[in-house]
Amino acid sequence: MGAYVLVAPRLRLARLWAAEEIALAADELRGVLLPYPRDLGAPVRRYVRGASSWEDLVAEVRRLGLPYADVWSWTEEPLLRRLRSLWAGGFRLAVECYGSSLADEARATEELLRLLLRTRVTGKIDLAAWARLVGGRPPVREGYATLSLRAAGEAKVVEWGYPMPPSDSLAPENLSEESVKRYVDYIFDYLMKARNPDEAYLMWLSRHNAELAAELAELAKTLGVLGGHRAVVDEAQR
Repeated sequence: MGAYVLVAPRLRLARLWAAEEIALAADELRGVLLPYPRDLGAPVRRYVRGASSWEDLVAEVRRLGLPYADVWSWTEEPLLRRLRSLWAGGFRLAVECYGSSLADEARATEELLRLLLRTRVTGKIDLAAWARLVGGRPPVREGYATLSLRAAGEAKVVEWGYPMPPSDSLAPENLSEESVKRYVDYIFDYLMKARNPDEAYLMWLSRHNAELAAELAELAKTLGVLGGHRAVVDEAQR
């Protein structure tokens, strides 16, 4: 089947979508490449293969020191649970994590927080500093599905059908003062005021495309991802 990339933001709803895309292609896939720190590879594989519980995995992620571990576990749960059910159903998909080390992730998070605060307070944007934090193209491999924020030219690309939030849109090819400002504003005006990333996204989307936001809110309600999505959209439109 070649290699392909699932392009989706770091949202619980998007992980539900990615999980079903992987399930649909499971007969042809050899494995999946996930954008998690590589230190999480072993505990994630133990969970997917049924050797540990979800609670065990979350506890291990916290112990290892992943920044924002609770947000990560809430966001990634639907995907990882689906991979576990596929394994239990006989689909022996390899699972690999291609992110940086946890130590590098922690350093990058600290630098990101400094840049966010500096940009918000001073209004000055150091593009060179931001460029050091923007990731490159994702890895691709024959027979594997790669989950990523951006495409890779040599692989088949399957995209989530909604706009990407500014927090997941920065890339080397679009890095500019304007894109950084959108990123910073999104973090402070939406993400920091919301209960979780999905709620922040719906509030932001309702400001830019009310019809899409309402559609996605209904989908979220149907899937039971979050309660009160319709209320979130209504409030954001006032």
